[in-house]
Amino acid sequence: MSSPSVNLLPPSLLHRFRHVPLFLLLFFAALTYPLMPSVNLDASWRMALGKFLMDGKQFGTEVVFTYGPLGFLMGKTYYGSGFLYQAMLIWQFFAAFVFAAIIMYWGQRLAGGRRIFYYAFFLIFGLTYDDAMQMLMIVLMGMDLVRRSSRGHDWISIGMLLLLSFMSAIKFTNLVLALVVVLISAGHLLLRRDTRNAFVTLLVYVGGFITVWCLCRQNPLNLPAYFKNSWIISQGYQQVMGIATPVAPLWKGLASAALILTYLVVNLWLQRDKLKALAYTGMLGAFLYLNWKHGFVRSDGHMVGYFFCALLPVVLFPVLLEDEHKAFRPKQWLLIPTGLLCVLGIRDTLPGMVDYGLGIFQTRLWTNVGNTFQIGSLRETYDAKLGHERQGHELLRTRDAIGDASVDVMGYDQVPALYTKLNYQPRPVFQSYSAYTTELARLNAAHYASDAAPDYVLIRMNSIDERLPAMDDSAALYTIAHRYRYVLTEKSFQLWKRNAEAFDAAAVAPRPLVRRTLPVGESWLLEEYAGRSLWLEVDLRPTLLGRLLAFLYKPPMLRIEIQDMSGNISRFRMPAPIGQAGFIISPLIQDLMGYVNFAAGQPERLTRRITIELAEADRKYFQSAAMVTLSELAPPSGGKDFFAILNKERFHMFESVPESFDSQAPPSEETIDRQTVIVMHAPSELTFDVPAGATTITGMHGFIPGAYTGDGHSNGADFRIVWSDGTQSIDLYHKFLDPGKEASDRGLIPFKVSLGKLERGRLYFRIGPGPFNDHSWDWTAWTKIKIE
Repeated sequence: MSSPSVNLLPPSLLHRFRHVPLFLLLFFAALTYPLMPSVNLDASWRMALGKFLMDGKQFGTEVVFTYGPLGFLMGKTYYGSGFLYQAMLIWQFFAAFVFAAIIMYWGQRLAGGRRIFYYAFFLIFGLTYDDAMQMLMIVLMGMDLVRRSSRGHDWISIGMLLLLSFMSAIKFTNLVLALVVVLISAGHLLLRRDTRNAFVTLLVYVGGFITVWCLCRQNPLNLPAYFKNSWIISQGYQQVMGIATPVAPLWKGLASAALILTYLVVNLWLQRDKLKALAYTGMLGAFLYLNWKHGFVRSDGHMVGYFFCALLPVVLFPVLLEDEHKAFRPKQWLLIPTGLLCVLGIRDTLPGMVDYGLGIFQTRLWTNVGNTFQIGSLRETYDAKLGHERQGHELLRTRDAIGDASVDVMGYDQVPALYTKLNYQPRPVFQSYSAYTTELARLNAAHYASDAAPDYVLIRMNSIDERLPAMDDSAALYTIAHRYRYVLTEKSFQLWKRNAEAFDAAAVAPRPLVRRTLPVGESWLLEEYAGRSLWLEVDLRPTLLGRLLAFLYKPPMLRIEIQDMSGNISRFRMPAPIGQAGFIISPLIQDLMGYVNFAAGQPERLTRRITIELAEADRKYFQSAAMVTLSELAPPSGGKDFFAILNKERFHMFESVPESFDSQAPPSEETIDRQTVIVMHAPSELTFDVPAGATTITGMHGFIPGAYTGDGHSNGADFRIVWSDGTQSIDLYHKFLDPGKEASDRGLIPFKVSLGKLERGRLYFRIGPGPFNDHSWDWTAWTKIKIE
């Protein structure tokens, strides 16, 4: 006879804690630990946001970006700050707890299989992408504010409004959506003649936001500038940052949006409480529109954000909009294919997220659990990774050169400046590719023309999305070429120093040469302006249809074709706002050498012809012709010392620096007999000016051992030193070395040459190939050259 079962816990306690396992699953799925430090575009702005908060930078005036003062909480990338690390952990634990509670609060209203699908959605999809997760939480809180409107304001409503205030300071799109749901909630109360609670709703949200703003050491007087500039950069993002959308996720996105829109209209029509239905529809519509734009403007991995958000009305049916039983089945028939389309759209965007979703969830869950149990020692792992990253990316020569002086970084690679712990003081739009409207470009240029300009600037010419690098922050780059001078090059960065004398921006402003209309597809020859540096502004306005397309989706891609004087043709994307802001069109600047040549007053690759290009199918979205303005740029001189400094750096093993060199292969550093040498592969030539009073030339030359050992088969090379004053030439030194045959020719061979009575003129250090003009193994080198 079996014994009766015994409950070790009383039924009331079992009932009370029956949801704890599910809550813990949601908590650990929502929890994310800070990202490891790395060197890439996203890590740069994520780390920079944390530094800006620590430095007390003012968002809206000193920092203009799509994130607010708490943006580092979403970026959550570790870069060494103990305070920020603790702040990120506290926020992640708090957010995971609250978000899990919100998800369960809504989930308990569902029954049966719907509840299973709902929780599966959040565990596998909804909690994996921070942007979408926060937007989901904002709209769920907004919906609940409307649902609770008849009860007045309890502590839960106040708490949700304060959380909305806090999340609004993280990202500008959070602010926009939170403001929409709060205004709709307050408007709903006003229309129900509950003025008091409508006022309390607005007061708590606005008061909470201003409090958070001030706690972040932000001046509340900067809020108008923050709203204005954040709106400008967000609108510019939609017009500029778009890339081509793959067909598969696009049609699924459009179809799912159409089905949801139909569902919303049907639901609104059938609901008896029209005010509440309007509030729900407005919130959900704004939520889906913002995430549609965020996903399909960029059209990369961002698209999953839209599909995640579009699944919300599917998995929360019929609770989300409090659907009445009228037309219940037709609504389901609309939402079931919507859900299927969204899952397929996610798979089109990131296949692994669907194919291996359960495995990814399991890995994320156990990783978060493991990190939580090791949280006391976790920071050591971050510090070890940071130390490893710093070793390869610190700018040590730059740090020695500038000390504690202020420095900005042109481009989007702020990480090396942060790793080196430089006194990083950015221009307002701190990532160059984001200065994509006339207002933003002028903001940065004005900063560089003002007394607030940094003492130094690190320049790396890079861009995104097939743009001409000179399009990014072009006005600031032009100002730098006049107000700063080149100092050194380190790890693909150039360091420039601000000149001591006063700077007059008006004196070097572009001088208009011609203003004309240029039809799309028609070429414009610029040969009559050859020899001048030129600035181009292209104002191509959208049609009404184009404005509608930009509002609902994104503008078509504009391109510019540029032909240089040698006939070489290059094509670049030129989004309309960048064309309106203007950029350096001649010379064609694609890299640092192009920029420094321009800044030295020696522009290369001048532009001969330009053509505005637009696909035939897209021409209906723009006017048929653009208004273009061509201006002349004042010749800058900031780079005039570049080549002398570069040669000094390149030939640091010499005591006398050559004026120029010529070699079939780029010079490179090697060692011979433990001495640093410069390899000048034959045939090659170094040119030196003879200093006044010089009488002697000393130095050493030789072959790299690999040229004549192992697989090396050099047949020798000819070393000569020739003096010339332009009218006559005199051989001062000649030695043929064949180290493969003669042991005495190996290693470094010293030489000493007398100039006698020769004065001024130039010296040519030449290396010629050996017999039969065979220079395959002529790994020849010079070192210790001194002319005194």
